[in-house]
Amino acid sequence: MLRDRMKLRFAPSPTGFLHVGGARTAIFNLLHARHFGGRMLLRIEDTDVERSKQHHAEQIVSSLQWLGVAWDEGPVYQSDRLDRYRERAEELIASAKAYRCYCTVEELDAERTAAESAGTAYRYSGKCRRRAEAGEPQPDDAPHVIRFKVGSGAIEFHDLIRGDVRFEAELIDDFVLIRSDDHPTYHLSVVVDDIDMEITHVARGDDHLSNTPKHILLFRAFGASVPSFAHLPLILGGDRKRLSKRTGATSAEEYRDMGIVPQALFNFLTLLGWNPGGDRELISFDEAAQLFDLADVNKAPAVFDPEKLLWMNGQYLMRMSADEIHPHLVPFLGDDPRPLEELRAVIELNKSRARTLKELAELMTPFFTDDASIDYDADAVKKHLKGDDLAGRLRELHDTLAATEPFDVATSEAALRALAEARGVSAAKLIHPLRLALTGRGASPPIFDVAVVLGKERTLRRLQRLIERLPSLV
Repeated sequence: MLRDRMKLRFAPSPTGFLHVGGARTAIFNLLHARHFGGRMLLRIEDTDVERSKQHHAEQIVSSLQWLGVAWDEGPVYQSDRLDRYRERAEELIASAKAYRCYCTVEELDAERTAAESAGTAYRYSGKCRRRAEAGEPQPDDAPHVIRFKVGSGAIEFHDLIRGDVRFEAELIDDFVLIRSDDHPTYHLSVVVDDIDMEITHVARGDDHLSNTPKHILLFRAFGASVPSFAHLPLILGGDRKRLSKRTGATSAEEYRDMGIVPQALFNFLTLLGWNPGGDRELISFDEAAQLFDLADVNKAPAVFDPEKLLWMNGQYLMRMSADEIHPHLVPFLGDDPRPLEELRAVIELNKSRARTLKELAELMTPFFTDDASIDYDADAVKKHLKGDDLAGRLRELHDTLAATEPFDVATSEAALRALAEARGVSAAKLIHPLRLALTGRGASPPIFDVAVVLGKERTLRRLQRLIERLPSLV
């Protein structure tokens, strides 16, 4: 197929939220399309009436948008195309490639029970197929399904990831195309759509591998070109078992709620089973699109490492500007978040110390807490508020900072260190109590940066409050 006609699709079923496996599939489809100058379609496969939910479809679309998966066409909903699937199924009946099956549930259960008793694998007996082929009259108005006639011989195809794959048609049942409720099965709807929407490449999870021979038979029955297939290996948890909720099988929305920025999750999922070469860990979408090819995806399952994701998210936060971080941070700042102008300096000061947006918001709390409401960490109090000269030492520090002009990082640090030298104590004897006074914590960004961001007046007020409370703390 010509490169400029390449077209892929991401086709989730709205039976649940967009999980990380689905998100990776969407990303791989998009990157392959972009690398080869192709297009990507978003198709919502919602023909399973009982399990498909509109709110899940909306959530999938929203999650993809948040993640940065920008499709070119769609979303197309299969539920809008039901007549088309029935029409194509009737075409197969007319060409004797499919038939109506009137077997009841009870009859099929009896066949299945008999096979189990005989110790053989169950296969549909094909009695309705034989009736159709014999030209026996068929009651069109009776409840029935439409089955595809599976022939014999090998079904072979080249998988872009797995290589050459072979199935034996004799092992495949005459599968259902239209259910008794007149709704199409996955097999029919996906093939009809891929033909009508001119899909050239199908990249999906390898749990679909057993469906592929059935789909190849349908493409051929319709006289259509068979697309190229790429079946993506599983994603495993750290225990090397199928990904579970405990090991990271979380929806994209939940990662967003944990404080993961979309760029980091996109980067992380891009590298689950694909490597751009070397030891590179951070890669932008544009850089990945220049290099990505489904044929380069690892055949072995990828391992989902939550700690690696947190590390990567921290790396992104460190490199992003406050302006870039702020839109993602707002949901973590409470019901009345402050404008960016008030937050910019605080974000810049704390972003390198956080691995998630939630952590960043927590680190920023002391900067917006009322001066009189600062709580002092008990361990930090015990460790740093000691010495007979403590009160005098802190009063001198207060007076020194009050006289410091300009109140910037370099000048305030020089003033504190000069005071420490004059008193014959280490600078730490002043720095740690100052940190406790300003943040209530034993750890913070560089304390002189903290003081400057707080401003001189608030710094002095908080230091004075600690001095006044010393009798009750030590």
